Amino acid sequence: MSTLDNNDPPIYDPAHASDLLTQTVIALSIGGTAFLAFCLLRFRWPSVYAPRTRLQFSAPARVGKTFLGWVTMVLHVKDFEIMYSVGLDALLVLRLFKMLSALCTTAAVIGLVVLVPLKVIFDETDHSGGKNDGTKWTLYDSVTTAALGSEQPLVVHFAFAYVFTALVYFYFARFAYQAISLRWHYLLRVRNTRPARSIMVTGIPSELATEDDLKRHFEKDHLGEVVSVEIVPRIARVGVLVRKRAQLMKLIEDQIAVLLGNPCPVDGYDRDYLYALLTSHEEEEREHAVQLIREWSLPRFREWDLENRIQRIYKLLGPFHHVDGVIQNMRQQWFANYDGKSERGSTVGFVTFANAASAHLAAQSFSYSQPFQLRAQLAPEARDIHWENVTMTLWSRLTRGCLSLLGYILMLTYWIAMATMLSKMMQLESLKEHFPSLPDPKENPWLNSLLRYNTVVMVLSLMNACVPYILNWVAELSGIQSRSAIQMSVLQRYFVFMVVIVLLTITVSGTVFRDYDKWIKDPSKIPTMFAENLPKVALFFMDYIILYGLGYLPVQLLQLGSISLAVFRRMVCRTPRQFADALRPNYIDWSFILPQPMLIFVILATYSSLAPFILVLAAMYYAIAYLVTKYLAYYVYSRQFETAGAMIIPILKMLTGSMWYYYLLIIGLCALKGAFGYVLLLLPVLWANAYLITFVSKMFYDDGSFVPLDLWHQNEDGQLGSTPHLSQSRTEGVSRTDSNVNYTGETSHATSTDYLLPRPHVPSPFGSALDALDQESRGSVSRAWESMKQRMQRVAGFMFSWIYVNPQRTPSVFRDLDRSYSINAEDLEHGPDEPPSSELPQSPRFSLTFQENGGNNTTSMRAELMLGRDQRASRIEPDAFTDFVQSPISLLEGVLDEGLAVYEHPYLVSNLPTFWLPMKKQAESGE
Repeated sequence: MSTLDNNDPPIYDPAHASDLLTQTVIALSIGGTAFLAFCLLRFRWPSVYAPRTRLQFSAPARVGKTFLGWVTMVLHVKDFEIMYSVGLDALLVLRLFKMLSALCTTAAVIGLVVLVPLKVIFDETDHSGGKNDGTKWTLYDSVTTAALGSEQPLVVHFAFAYVFTALVYFYFARFAYQAISLRWHYLLRVRNTRPARSIMVTGIPSELATEDDLKRHFEKDHLGEVVSVEIVPRIARVGVLVRKRAQLMKLIEDQIAVLLGNPCPVDGYDRDYLYALLTSHEEEEREHAVQLIREWSLPRFREWDLENRIQRIYKLLGPFHHVDGVIQNMRQQWFANYDGKSERGSTVGFVTFANAASAHLAAQSFSYSQPFQLRAQLAPEARDIHWENVTMTLWSRLTRGCLSLLGYILMLTYWIAMATMLSKMMQLESLKEHFPSLPDPKENPWLNSLLRYNTVVMVLSLMNACVPYILNWVAELSGIQSRSAIQMSVLQRYFVFMVVIVLLTITVSGTVFRDYDKWIKDPSKIPTMFAENLPKVALFFMDYIILYGLGYLPVQLLQLGSISLAVFRRMVCRTPRQFADALRPNYIDWSFILPQPMLIFVILATYSSLAPFILVLAAMYYAIAYLVTKYLAYYVYSRQFETAGAMIIPILKMLTGSMWYYYLLIIGLCALKGAFGYVLLLLPVLWANAYLITFVSKMFYDDGSFVPLDLWHQNEDGQLGSTPHLSQSRTEGVSRTDSNVNYTGETSHATSTDYLLPRPHVPSPFGSALDALDQESRGSVSRAWESMKQRMQRVAGFMFSWIYVNPQRTPSVFRDLDRSYSINAEDLEHGPDEPPSSELPQSPRFSLTFQENGGNNTTSMRAELMLGRDQRASRIEPDAFTDFVQSPISLLEGVLDEGLAVYEHPYLVSNLPTFWLPMKKQAESGE
C-alpha cells in the first residue's frame, strides 16, 4: 500500500465548526427574513394568510393581532380543536412531529452528556501532529470532533446503537398505541355514518353480479343486515357528456362576465331573473336572456364586437341545453329501466350494513373461495374514491402498475446520475477547474459554505420539487382506486426517492469524489477511505438540516408558490367561479409534506453516533416543523377527505425500516476497522428490526385498521370509557372458603387472567419429609423473592404505562371534545340515513353548539368530526366578486364536490354545476 504524501493533511482533522456557524447565519438570514415578512404581511392580508378564518362553519379561532400573537395562538390550540376542524389525520401528523422532537431531545441529551465525553476519553488517535494550520490540538478540538463527526472509538458506537434503538422503539411503540387508540375511538364516534358502515368489494363474480344476489350473499354469511348495495356501473358515455356540459357552461359564464363585468355596475341588472332565463329549455326565454345581456352590457364594447359576443353566447346555449337534456334523460332512463343485470355493471361494488361492526367483520373475512374475487375492504369516503379508476379491470391495473414501477425506476436512475454529477461539480477542486476566475473558496468561509452546502441543497431541492407531481400523475394513471391510496403511494415512493438521492447518493459520491485520485491509483484503499470520509459527510447533512429547519420551514409560512399562483389567477379571473377557486383554501396533501421530515429522521438516525450534534439540530427542526405545520393545517389548508389516521402506521413502518441504514453504517464501520466481534454482536439488532417491520408492524396495521370486538360490545352496552383502571396488584383479593380456594379480583376485558393469580400450595407427592424440606426452603429467601418480584412488577407496570394506552378508556382528546361541544339530539331524530336536508341526500351530520366565554355566547357550528361530512361546511363568507354558493369542481371533472356524498356513481346522482352569473355591484355607503 502506498503511503501518503508529505503535503497531505492529517487523517483525523477536526470538523469545521465555523462551517456550521456560517450555514446557521445564512439559514437564519433566509428564515428570519421570511418570518418577519410573514408577521407583517398577515396584518395586510389576513384572509390570504389565514383563509380558513373566512369559513362560515367550523372556522378556527381568530389569530392574534399582535406581532407575534399568532405563535401563542397556535401553540394554545387544543388537540380536540385540530381534530374537530381539520381531522384526525392532521392531529396524528402533529403528534408525530412532537414525538420525533421528544425522541431527538432525549437522544441529544444522551449523546452530548454521555456519548461525546466517552468518545473524547476513549479516542486513541494520535493528534501530536497538530491540525492543518499547524496549531496545537486542544481539548476543544477533541470535543468538537467528537460532536460533529468522528468514527472513533468503535465501542462507543456499538453501545450507542443499542441505546438509540431502545429509544426509537420506545417512542414509536408509545405513539403507535396512542394513534391506534385514537383511531378506534374516532371510528366508534362515527359508527352511524354511511362510510363507517360500508365495505368496498372488488372482483365480483358473475354469479353475484346483481345487487340482490350480493345482498343475499353477505346476509347468509351471518354478518348482519345489509341496508343497500350499489354495483358501480360502466357509464363512460355519460362521463363524456358531463365533462362536455361543464366545458360549455364555463365558456358561457366567461363570455357573460366579459360583457357584464363582475361585479356588474348596471342598476337594472337582475341576477336571479337572468339565471332563470338561461337555465330554461324554451327557445324564447333564451332569446330574451340574450337580449337582456345586450342591454346590460358595458358601454366599452363597439357594436360589431358586442354583436359577435352575443351571437357566441347564443350559439353556446344551444349545445349546452342539448347536452344537459341528454344527461337528464339518460339518468332517468337508467334508474327507470335498471333491472340489475350484470352486463350493466362493473366488478366493483359498495355494500352498506346496518351496523358498523358488521362492516368491519366483513372486511376481515374471506367470503369467497376463488382467488382475487369478491375481496372486501373498508370503504373509503365517497370523496376519497377515484371514480375514473373504479371500473378499471384487475389486469389493466396490474399492467399499468408494472409500467408505473418501471417508469419510477427509470426516473430514479436518471436522478441518481444527475445528483452524482452535482456532487462532483460542487467539489472545490472541480469548481476551481471549471471557473478559474472564482476566488479561492478556502480563503473565504462564506463563499466556501455557499458553494459546498447552500448551492447543493438548493439545486437538490429544485430537482426534487417536481418529483411528487410526476409521481402523483403516474399513480393516477396506474389505476389506484382511492385518493388516499394515491397519496400513500406517492408518499412511499417520494420518501424512498429522497433517501436514495439525498442520503445515499450524496454519501457515496461525496466519499468517492473526495479523494478519487488516490483510490484510482490504489483501489485497495477504498474501504479505508470510506471509513475515514464518512464522518466528514455528516457535516453536509447537518448543514442540510439547518438550512431546511431555520431557512426553508419559515419560508413555508409565506406560501410563495400558492399565493403567487392565486394572485396570478385573480389577475385573470372574470367569473365568480374563477374567483372562488382562486380564493378557497388549498387542499392539504400529506404526500408533499411528510417525506422531508421523514428523510430528516433517516439522516439523524444514520449519523446519530458519528455526529451527536445532529440530534440537537433535528430536535430544533421538528419543533419548528410542528409550529409551522400546525399553523398551516389549522388556518390555511383544507382537507378533501378523511382517512381517520389510517396512514400513520405505514409511516411508522417506513421509519422503522429506515433504521437499516443506521445499522448498516455502524456494521460497515466496524467491519472496515476489522472489529468483527462488534459485527456479530450487532446482528441481534438487525433481527429485532426485521421482526418489527414484519410481524409487529403487521399486527399494528391490523389493529389500527379495524375496531376490536370488545370495544364494539362495550360501546353497544354504553360502557365505553367507564372501565376502572387496573392499579392494584393481582395478588390482592384472595379469599379462602373451607378447602376450596376462590379467587376474586379484576380481570382483563378481553381474556381471563386467572392464571396470573397466586396458586395454592400443593403437597409434595414424595412424602412428608420432602414436603417439610420444601416448607423450610420457602422461608426468608422466598419472601425476599416475592417482594423483589412485586417491586419489579410495579416498575414494569409504571414503565409500560408510558407506552400502553388502555383502549377501554376514552382518550383525553375526546373527553375534551365532549366538554366543549354538545350534540343536539333533534338533528338525529330521523336516524343516521335519513337526511336532515334535501340538498344532500344520505349525508348525515351533527349540529354542535360551542360555548364561548363561559356560555355567554353560542354559535352554531357544523361538525367535521365524521367521515363523509357535509360539504357545506366549507362555505366561505362572500365578497364583492363571488358568493361561494357552489362548491369547487376538483374531485371529478364536471361534478360539484358537494355532490360526492353517496356511493352511487356521481355521473348518475351527483349535483352538477349550474350557471354562476356575475355579482351585482353594491351601492357604496357614502351614496
